[in-house]
Amino acid sequence: MSGLVAFKTLCRPFICPLDLVLSQIPEGARLYDIGCGSGALLYLALKFRSVKIAHGYDVYPEAVKASAAFDLDPHKFRVIQIQPEETPPNLSGYDVVTMIDVLHHIPLCRQDDFIREVIKSMDKGAKLIIKDIEASRTLGAFFNQLHDLLLSRQWVHQRRSSDIVKVLHSTGLVVVSKPTLRWLLWYPHFQVLAQLI
Repeated sequence: MSGLVAFKTLCRPFICPLDLVLSQIPEGARLYDIGCGSGALLYLALKFRSVKIAHGYDVYPEAVKASAAFDLDPHKFRVIQIQPEETPPNLSGYDVVTMIDVLHHIPLCRQDDFIREVIKSMDKGAKLIIKDIEASRTLGAFFNQLHDLLLSRQWVHQRRSSDIVKVLHSTGLVVVSKPTLRWLLWYPHFQVLAQLI
């Protein structure tokens, strides 16, 4: 990898608690990562969780192109590009679906519907892991806003984890554990784990 995509991929573990996400992915699971960037989480899941399949998509062509640098078996590791206005792909056949720092990049008026669309195409028994920035931690959320303005040139829309839990409950998902909060540098992260019963 080269350029900004390489820089973001290398720095990501220092500002995002990927270990927290990986700890909730069962060994040997079939994983789909929504908004996977260059596929760093998918690669780590193959390496440290021995997942059977690590697939994902991103909207940025540069990130998708950079994923080829991992040079892995395309059956096990695959990153595709879809347009932002497209609905998420069919997620049947996957045990775990992850959304890491995706929600705050979606317009606020579309976030709940996006979550519902994702859940509609998941199999019963599948887990959904949402990791995002905690809006209730105002100062940290402000610093994340600056981060995204600088690196993504985008005004983002963070949410409170309690609001996301309500949306998940409204879809019939069972929230397996209370949201976990973790600070890395000045970024307040929350993680919610839910399961479709």
